[in-house]
This record gives sequence, structure tokens and C-alpha cells, in this order.
Amino acid sequence: MNLKRLLAGCGTMALVLSMLSPALAQVDLGKYTVQGSVEAGAIPQPVPYDDSAAKYQEYRDLAQQFIVPKLQLILGDKAENYYVQFDAVNVAQKNQMYSLRFGEYGLLDVQAKFFEIPHAFSDGVASTPYDENGGNFTLSSKPTGTGPALQSWQQANDKPFDMSLLEGVADINVRYTPTPSLSFSANLDYQNPTGQQPFGGSFMFGANPGNYKVNELWAPIQYYTYNFGTGMEYAKNGWLVGFQYQGSFFVDDYSTLTWDNPLNTSGVGSNCVDSTAFSSASLTGPCAGRAAMYPNNQAHNFIVNGAGQLPFNTHVMGSLEYGFWLQNSPFIPLTSNSTLKQSLSSVGAPNSLGGDVQPFFANFTIDSNPIEPLDIKATYSYFDYDNLTPVITFKGVKSLNDIADPQMPFSAYPFSFSEQDVSLEPTYHVTDTVAAHFTMKWQTNHNEGLEVLQQDQLSYGPALDWNPYPWLTFRADYQHAHRDSPGYNNNRADLAEILGGIPGGIEEVQDLRRFDEATVDVNQTSLYASVQPIEKVSLFSAFNYDDYNYPSTDFGLQHTSSYSPSVGASYDPLPSMHFFGDYGWQAYDWNLRSLYGGTGVKPGVPGKSWVWTADGRNQGSNFDLGMDVAIPQNRILGRPSHLKIQYTYTVGSSLTHQSGATAAGSASEAIDYPNAGTQMEELMVQYEYDLRDNLAINIGYYFNNFGEHNYMVDQMANYMPNASKNSTFLGNTDMSPYNANVGFITIKYKF
Repeated sequence: MNLKRLLAGCGTMALVLSMLSPALAQVDLGKYTVQGSVEAGAIPQPVPYDDSAAKYQEYRDLAQQFIVPKLQLILGDKAENYYVQFDAVNVAQKNQMYSLRFGEYGLLDVQAKFFEIPHAFSDGVASTPYDENGGNFTLSSKPTGTGPALQSWQQANDKPFDMSLLEGVADINVRYTPTPSLSFSANLDYQNPTGQQPFGGSFMFGANPGNYKVNELWAPIQYYTYNFGTGMEYAKNGWLVGFQYQGSFFVDDYSTLTWDNPLNTSGVGSNCVDSTAFSSASLTGPCAGRAAMYPNNQAHNFIVNGAGQLPFNTHVMGSLEYGFWLQNSPFIPLTSNSTLKQSLSSVGAPNSLGGDVQPFFANFTIDSNPIEPLDIKATYSYFDYDNLTPVITFKGVKSLNDIADPQMPFSAYPFSFSEQDVSLEPTYHVTDTVAAHFTMKWQTNHNEGLEVLQQDQLSYGPALDWNPYPWLTFRADYQHAHRDSPGYNNNRADLAEILGGIPGGIEEVQDLRRFDEATVDVNQTSLYASVQPIEKVSLFSAFNYDDYNYPSTDFGLQHTSSYSPSVGASYDPLPSMHFFGDYGWQAYDWNLRSLYGGTGVKPGVPGKSWVWTADGRNQGSNFDLGMDVAIPQNRILGRPSHLKIQYTYTVGSSLTHQSGATAAGSASEAIDYPNAGTQMEELMVQYEYDLRDNLAINIGYYFNNFGEHNYMVDQMANYMPNASKNSTFLGNTDMSPYNANVGFITIKYKF
């Protein structure tokens, strides 16, 4: 669209709207009134739609088009008994949102909303030789070999496609209050993601786990989630009791994905012949791969809650919740390879999971102010994740290329746990300007199916609030926590025996510790200060530090720490002017110790030559600067106007360094990864000028720059010519640097 023509068109629109009476701030319709606003215009600047801007387009719909960024309509009666409000944002675009609220004051309130969330994974960047029909991916031809033959076939058969997801969400909430003491509520929420998203499988085509051929595909998405609930509350004389029911149903149109194996070249479609073993030389193996998608499931929860007021300024609150979550979708067949000829029943497996989880949650809180300077808050909560899903054991499963090996049984065990938390938070107001806090929390976990059957954690620490003057505030707090994992090896003997019993398997390292289960010491500190040195200037500063140490973890994560200082300022020289700026820096450090896992390693007796260490830092900083100014009528501008400007700059980097594990050779087996990171800056400018009391023109500009020095892994790149920018089945170039410039102009009319 030509910019001059667009401006001329907007000018014509402004002229037409300006002919309307500026006194129409509210329209009378007999007993009712109507008011609202509508804003419409266009994006004259070209929006980038190539592979370099795929990331910029990821959650946006900014086509070069006519736009209606906002629309609002409010209706009511003059007696103020009834109301209706309708709002719309980004009308008819992919990221649109609509909301409607109506009812009768004090009796009925109905709220409905619909919005869409776009996610553009790839706009003409991904490429594939597959044809897709539902959950089936087929090939019309196959390569004649690997290496150059596969590259030539890929180039000849690849076709680009757009991979995107659009999630529609609709919900409605109703509240009916027939008396001041009694109310009823109901809600319904519907979610429907539709489109495609990346999907990869490294478990199908290959001679052994070290030589699997990664098959990069996309998954067709068609989910339906229905959440609904109902409830009631009764409140009188300072007491409240309520009941709720919440239900959820999930439905997936595609329960299974199947795809042709390009590395079995015996034929296409029904002419392909399955082979028991895979061979990269003769290009034999299964004709197709198969994978299960998310199964259909449902959940039901029943909630009872209550609250009341006791003597000595004491309030109590409590709730009980019980539910049952069910999933019993049929299992997919054990294999798609007809030569293996195994069924679920032949290996002792049922036809479906019979999933049954029955969670229970209880919470009780007391908040008391028994004497004026003392506030006390205490909480007890209990959560029981009771997993009644049966244990499923598979016996004698034949895996590709493993038929000659003794087949080991393996089982899928349900995971259950319960957690109890007790916390106490007293606050004592020492003076009018000083308040001292202390927080103590005890938490215990009882687990089934993990290496740790019990975990106990105690955290505690003080905090201080100091406000010596109305213009000065200071806060400091410190928390220490220790998690103990007694009997860490309760289950490890069995796990080690199972892993050690697999032919060719690696013996379990007894010194290994999972950091999320082992003992940990935590220290956390935060500081905050704000000051107003003069009436119109405000300054603030904050600092947070977290430190996690794993003293019992001989191999695995050893230590992490993070720092995040920040400063900021705001300046308001006039009630109509606001200037602000802030700067923040964050860093996350970590280090771990592990073993080289190559041929000949004996983890049971690890020597120093097998050990390697790694440490790294993720860090970043961000800077914000902006202004918001209401410009009054003056000699140059005949009407009031409004100017907003904001600039943001963000940069981040990731560094990983490794050393050690020299036993396999003279050089270290551990390597340093190249530094990776991203940087982004954006500038937003918006100017609104009042043409009349109820008519305004908006002109805006948005600039976005994205730069990166990232190293993405393309698992199929070795099959492709160097000149190709796409991977074999999906193109992952959405992180390429780009510059985006978007301008818009709209007319806003209020009535």
C-alpha cells in the first residue's frame, strides 16, 4: 500500500468522523445510555515475512493490512440496574480477543471471553519430503542410498511448508447472588490448539542406540480441552462456607503418528518389505515408524472451603480437596514391524494403562493480631498424590537387531508421594517505622518409586522493614534451608542390580546422586531500598542472591549460585509528565563433576582419569528507558496530544567450559563449548493528537532488532550439501538475526 494513499485515506476518515458532534460523549436511548470508542487504521510499513524474521513473527499477526486495534461499547440504564460492556482487541487478526460482560448489579454477573494465541514456528523455512494426512506421513519416493544419494534425493523431493499453531480459548463465568448471604457460580473453559508443531524421534531407524537415524517431523495438532465447574458459597456473621466441583476432559484427534522409513528402500507404501534387522549397507529394516501421542484423559475435583472470624482479631481459613484423575486410552501395538510379530499380550502387557490417580489436599491458615504490635500467621498444608495405577511388566520384548540377545523384563512403576508443610510467620512492629519478621517452614516428603523415600527440609530466616521517613524505605531478608535425604540408597541396590544385569549395560555408579533428591544447603539474601530525595524524583535499588550447595553429590551437580542487582529511577516534573529508566543484571553460575562414558570405562572403580568437570555461567542484562507525556494545547498545537516513547535493550550469553577424562587418550575428552547468546533491542513510539474532543489520530512506530551468536544442533545436517540452509526434514533457522520496522496510523473515535 502506498504511504501517501494511506495517509490520504486516513485523512478522509478523520474528516468524516470530525463532522459528527463532539458533544456525543454519551448517547441517550430513552431509558438507556450508550458510550464507547472505536479505533481503526492500517500498517503502512512493510512487515518482514522471510526466514530471517520467523522469530519476530512467532506470536504476532502483523500483516500489511487494515487493522482495528481496539473497539469498546458500554450500555446501561439510567437507573443503574443493568450493564453491558463489549471489548475487542486486534479485530479479525490471528491474535484477536473479544470479551463481553453483562448482568444486573448485585444479582447476576456474566463474563465471556474468546481469544486466539498464534505461534508461527516456521514461515516457509521448514522443508520435508513427506506428505501428511492426519497422523500418517508417507513418501512418494525413497533414496537409493545414503550419503550423496540421500542428499540428492532430499534436494529433489524437499518442499517448504509453513508450520504454525493457533490456539483458540473461550471461557464463560456466571455468578448469581439471590441474597447477600448466598451465591452460586459456574464456569466453562474451552481450549483448541490446531496446526502443527515440531516432533522428533530418535528411537526408530538404526542399528543400535549409538547409530539411530533421527527422523525430524512435525506433529499435527488437534486437541480439545473442556474445563467446567460449579459451586456455591454461604456467608453470614463473619463466617463463610463453600463447595465447588471442577472437571476437565482432554481429547486428542491424533492418538498415533506413523511415518515411512526413508532408509528402507525396498519399496514405497504397501510395496515396502519389513526386515528383522536394520542395515545401513543394504538399506533394510522396518518400513514405518510409529509413536503414541497424548492420550485422552479426564479429571474430577471436589472442594470444600471455609473461613471465619474469632476473638482477638483472629481469622481462620481452610479447604479440603479430593479428586480422581483417569486415563485408560488403549496402548498402540507393540511394534509396526511385521517380522517381529509381537503383541501386547505376548509380552504380558494389558491393552490399556488403567491410570488412576486420587489426589487429596488440605490447607489450614490462621492469621491473628492478638496485641497491636504483633501479627502472627501460621499455615499447615498436606498433599497426597495417591497413584493407584497398576504396575505394568513387559517380558521378552524383541527390539530391532536385539533378537539374539536374552530379553530382560522391565516394569513401569507408578510414582506416588505425600508432602506436609508447616510454616510460622510472626511480625513484630518494634516502632512505627521498624517491623521485624521471622519466617520458619518445615517440609517433609514421603516418596514411592524414587531413590529417596523421605526428604525433610527446614528453612528459616529474619527480615527487616525500616521506614524512617515517608521518602525512605529499606527492606532486607535472609533465608537458610537444609534438605536432608536420609536413606538415600533405600532403592538404589535394586536399581543398580537391574541396570547391571542388562547384557552390555553399564554398571550403576553407587556414588552418583540425583541433585533434585540429594541433600542440599540453600542460602538466599535480598535487599531493597527506595528513596525520594526531592518531591518529584524516586530512586530504587534491589539485590538478590541465591546459593545452592549439594554436599552429598559426588557425581552430578555440585553447586549453583545466582546474582541479580538492579537500579532504577523515575522523574515526574509535572502531573502530566513521567520519565523512567532502570537497569538490571543477572548471572547464574554452576559446576558439576561426572564420568566419561566411553568404551572400557569401569564406573564401579572410577579413577581420576575417568572424571571430567564442567562449569558455566548464564548471564544477561537489560536496560529500559522511556517517557509518557501529556502535551497541553499550545501556540503550535491547537489541541491536546499524548506522546509515549520506550526503548529496551537486552543481552544474554551462555558459557560452558569442561576439562578432564583423559583415560581414553592423551587429550581431554571434555571440550569447551563455544559461547552462545542473543541480544535484542526495541523502540516503541506512539503519538496521539486530539482532532476534536471525541476524535483522535494515533501514529506509531515500532523497531525491533534481534541478533545472536547461537549454535543450533541440526541432527540431519550431515546428510545435506553444505549449500543447503534447511535440515533434512525441518528447518531450524527461526533464530536468525533480523531487523523489523513496523509503522501504523489509526483514527480513534469516542462516543
